Amino acid sequence: MRHLRFSGRVEKGEGMASRLGCPTANIAVEQGAVIPALGIYVAQTELAGEQFPSLVCINDGRTGYNLKMEVHLLNQKDLDLLGKRLHVVLLEKIRDLVPYPGEKEMAVMIAEDLAKANAWFLSPHPVTL
Repeated sequence: MRHLRFSGRVEKGEGMASRLGCPTANIAVEQGAVIPALGIYVAQTELAGEQFPSLVCINDGRTGYNLKMEVHLLNQKDLDLLGKRLHVVLLEKIRDLVPYPGEKEMAVMIAEDLAKANAWFLSPHPVTL
């Protein structure tokens, strides 16, 4: 996969990801942006010159027309990202999106995604950003 780069300001979301144990920074995908398939990706995110390993969900919202990127900075807590500009580089897709199975099942899937993302960053990968 060619590494795709995105930038955008963090917007207020609905808070669902936080309720499921994975707070995210929501970035609207600009019109005309080239994106890969919808899904869950490992990524590298830059905030104010600092790099963070990340888990990213690219989805089309509940309506199917609201393309957005939800970025979770791995192993970071209590960062106030609202209004901040993030630069995100997608590194590898780890799974496709699935229809929303319910809150409990989704929390389990997210926990598995977080474990996969952490393991991905612990293994050697040639990354050139």
